[in-house]
Amino acid sequence: MGASSLRRAVFLDRDGVINRMLYNPDFGLLDSPQNTDQFDLVPGAPKAIRLINEMGFVCVVVSNQPGIAKGKYTPAILESVTDKMHRLLAENGARLDGVYYCLHHPEALLEEYRVTCDCRKPRPGLILRAAADMGIDLGASFMVGDGLTDILAGKTAGCTTILLGNRKCEMCQMMDEFGIRPDVLADDIVQCAELIGSSL
Repeated sequence: MGASSLRRAVFLDRDGVINRMLYNPDFGLLDSPQNTDQFDLVPGAPKAIRLINEMGFVCVVVSNQPGIAKGKYTPAILESVTDKMHRLLAENGARLDGVYYCLHHPEALLEEYRVTCDCRKPRPGLILRAAADMGIDLGASFMVGDGLTDILAGKTAGCTTILLGNRKCEMCQMMDEFGIRPDVLADDIVQCAELIGSSL
């Protein structure tokens, strides 16, 4: 496939970008939804993804989802949550063209998932796999996330990176520690989509 026929994409992290994070008292931290009842879109997510669709970008989720590996939920539950995400977006005229999950974790309770892989962000494997599958020009694409692992994965893959929301001092310190900076900062996913549109 020639460079002229490759498509541009917006890669989105899932938790905290498309859906709300939840406080998990068992672990004392914000966590992914554990079932469909806990899954709820962040305000503006359908509008932003609809804008991305209308601009002609391929819109792809790339997300670490180690909950199965950690014994928190089953593959069927993750599938149901993903189905709900598609349905809620579709009800608002928005579409995801692909969803790529890394299910591994180096300290997984379930041995089959206890591997050091190339797909767990900050490694770029999910992005590279999606690009190969869908004919995506990574140099003309964007990686959007709310954490440094997203930014690292996006930069390694050759995408323009956009960090959402977090301007805390500790985030700046982590950026300095890893020697990494996002290309763009955005307050939320709607502003992110608008910034992407202004780059066309």
